[in-house]
Amino acid sequence: MKKNFLYIYLFTLGLLLASCNKWLDVTPPSQIREEAQFSSVEGFQQVLTGCYIGMTDELLYGRALSWSTIELMAGQFVPLQPYSSNDYSMSVYNYKTTKSLSYINGIWGKSYNIIANANNALKYIEINKNLIDNINYQIIKGELLTIRAFLHFDLMRLYGLGNLAIRGELSSKYAIPYVTTLNKEMTPQLTYKQTIDLIVADLKSAITLLEIDPVTKINPDSFYSEVNIDGFFANRQHRFNYYAANLLLARVYMWEGSTASIEEALTLANKVIAGAESNSLVKWATSTSVTEDVAMKSEHLVSLNTQNLTSRTADYFRLVIIANDNIFAQYISNNRMMSVYETESVGSTDFRFSKLFIPNSVILDGNNAYTPLKFFGTTNEKMTKNYIPLMRIPEAYYIASECYLKKSSPDAAAALNLLNSVRNKRGITSNLTNTNPADIMNEIVKEYAKEFYCEGAMFFLYKRLGMESIPEYNKPANDDIYVLPYPDAELQMGRKQ
Repeated sequence: MKKNFLYIYLFTLGLLLASCNKWLDVTPPSQIREEAQFSSVEGFQQVLTGCYIGMTDELLYGRALSWSTIELMAGQFVPLQPYSSNDYSMSVYNYKTTKSLSYINGIWGKSYNIIANANNALKYIEINKNLIDNINYQIIKGELLTIRAFLHFDLMRLYGLGNLAIRGELSSKYAIPYVTTLNKEMTPQLTYKQTIDLIVADLKSAITLLEIDPVTKINPDSFYSEVNIDGFFANRQHRFNYYAANLLLARVYMWEGSTASIEEALTLANKVIAGAESNSLVKWATSTSVTEDVAMKSEHLVSLNTQNLTSRTADYFRLVIIANDNIFAQYISNNRMMSVYETESVGSTDFRFSKLFIPNSVILDGNNAYTPLKFFGTTNEKMTKNYIPLMRIPEAYYIASECYLKKSSPDAAAALNLLNSVRNKRGITSNLTNTNPADIMNEIVKEYAKEFYCEGAMFFLYKRLGMESIPEYNKPANDDIYVLPYPDAELQMGRKQ
């Protein structure tokens, strides 16, 4: 991958991550000396904040990799009209069109730009360690390492192969470049095993550093008072905190899929369940609270403050669709809604169905289609949330449940207990009792579908499990669908896929 020296620039920006109002732009209109940028704690805080802002780009988690493009690829919505928007060709897995290439090149480039900024900060945080207090040093470095791991992991999940658990031959195949330094030399492409090992190493280091995180409650609030005058360590749900880093590592182990990794993922998921709830990092939504908290912000383990989210979603989530004016609209057919949420049986009391979607004016198969409300801009200010979750607490339950099924000594009862716990919290009153592992796994997949609409989870789940079809499209799924091609520039420089 070609490398350019990336410099750090500050711009004013309102309302971001509580007290911080400056951010990074990787396209420099004017150069600020790196030595000056990293000469203070505030400089490192600004760069870290800039990395989060970069992740809210519409080609990343501000749209494409959360509530739009990747959801269409997972069959979460009714198929778009042919050639109606930039998302159409991606949604039908035609990765060779100009519109698809804008995503394929954009996701790759923007992710590596943020990684480059994180790497630059990681370099200087060691050089200038004596200028930073220990609390800021550990937490900022821990978050930077987690960002680097998170982005590399998603690049591997998008541009690499899936279902690794039963494809042992892939361990020595090429994956992606894992970039840890900022220099002119081309970073070598690594194997899947090497890439996963580096992601795991970064996250283990981050978790150790983040043990000092306020969310762990290891130290009293007074321990942070001197370094938290400007509130930088408030609102830890909106940054990669200790529990978010643990759950991300569990995700990575699940992707690798070996028996040893399943055991590791189980330990991590159970740690997150116990710690994040008991330390009040998260609070489960209820049928009452979700009316004003449709994004279920109280359950976020980590989320991105995404500016102008209402305007971003306006063309995509509509209650009234005008003829010939619905080229961007993302909605769900009545048949799919009834199927996913099992409304004829256990789902009749599930508030994820009754409170998080609304019928709109589109008529499909004689029925109204549905619009999701999670990020839909309404006139009710309390329902308009700028926070897009990267991870929520239910995922820890689903990971642990799956691990109990797949560990060396399976425990179906424990798996069911975790699933039933989430279902009960969502208003489903009847418990699952069938202890057949295959049936429980089917229920886990169904729970993901009910829980994570608009959050970019399903495409990765189908790919990790090697599922042979995409539900809404009823189309066979294979590597041609699941694997985004490398950008042409990477292939021209000798990258292999």
